[in-house]
Amino acid sequence: MTELIQGRCLLMCPERERCMRERKGLLHRFEIDENTKTSRQPKADPMKTVKCFGRPAAGLVMTDPSQLRPAAVLLSTIRYLFTKVATRTDVDWIAIYDFLFDRLRAVRQDVAIQRIDVASSISIFEPIVRFLIYSTQRLCDRNISEFDTTINNRHLFECISHLLILYDQWDQKVRTSDISDISMEQLKLDNNREQMEAAYILLNMGNVEALTRALTLPLCLRKSANVQLSMKISFAWYLKNYARLCSLIARLPPLLMCTAMINMTNIRRTTLKIMSSGYNSKVLTFPGLKLQQLLLYRDIETVLADCELHDQTSVDQNILFQKATFREAAGSKNSAIYYTRQIMHDFLPSILLESV
Repeated sequence: MTELIQGRCLLMCPERERCMRERKGLLHRFEIDENTKTSRQPKADPMKTVKCFGRPAAGLVMTDPSQLRPAAVLLSTIRYLFTKVATRTDVDWIAIYDFLFDRLRAVRQDVAIQRIDVASSISIFEPIVRFLIYSTQRLCDRNISEFDTTINNRHLFECISHLLILYDQWDQKVRTSDISDISMEQLKLDNNREQMEAAYILLNMGNVEALTRALTLPLCLRKSANVQLSMKISFAWYLKNYARLCSLIARLPPLLMCTAMINMTNIRRTTLKIMSSGYNSKVLTFPGLKLQQLLLYRDIETVLADCELHDQTSVDQNILFQKATFREAAGSKNSAIYYTRQIMHDFLPSILLESV
């Protein structure tokens, strides 16, 4: 049996790495000691420096306990990142995202190397999933050179898939343990798990395997409000009932709304294709404002831009649907936007910090 590794680093960044990055000028601006930020070689602030992600390389020992942070330190690191860095308003949020994305990736790496226990791993992965969901909506209108949605979503699917495996392992532990020993942990996990299970359903909207999992969840989770609503949304998309789908999405709480909006570009593209047949006409138009409300667009300009992208013309902000001219297109970069940036920033504390 492989020996478990127990991290011994009690700081957010091991001293060896901090000194090396300070010496080589590799400190991030969020990690610099304010008293030295104008000097030629700024110093690191030990209370702000966070371990960065590093790939295994020749001569680099990844399993050195002195360079690994135990679960409690990893959780306090996430708490610091979300309370002190993510909430900053003096810098562009894309800089915050880049910093958090890298540092959270290092957190996941420490978890994997140490094979941290199930309950602690769940507590670590849940806020990371929330961050990746939030970022997808917050930054979806950015240029691909600044924010790559594909990379972010790949990590999101990896993290939430791993989280579901952890939940299943926890269920197995519950079945084989004295329930009195884990009842308090179970209560906390169930409150967060409802949201995560619902998010998984929404990320895999219309997917039969995701729905099958939902139907086999423990009864308390299966009957919960968020899981039930997410299942209804997934069934609606499976049946291509876009009117019901979007009306149900509008009832979701903020984080799950952001989750559903990840699929909105595809939903809108498919819906516009259906409507180009159902409302095909050479003279009659469909009200643009009604389409904005129906497909959860934030403004009429984005509606018209998306319709133009699919070669559907507009007349006085109303849409002239024509099946013959409809063109399949990937969808505009910003077509998933629903919330404004200010509203997204107002949501940030409740979305990122609720379980940290």
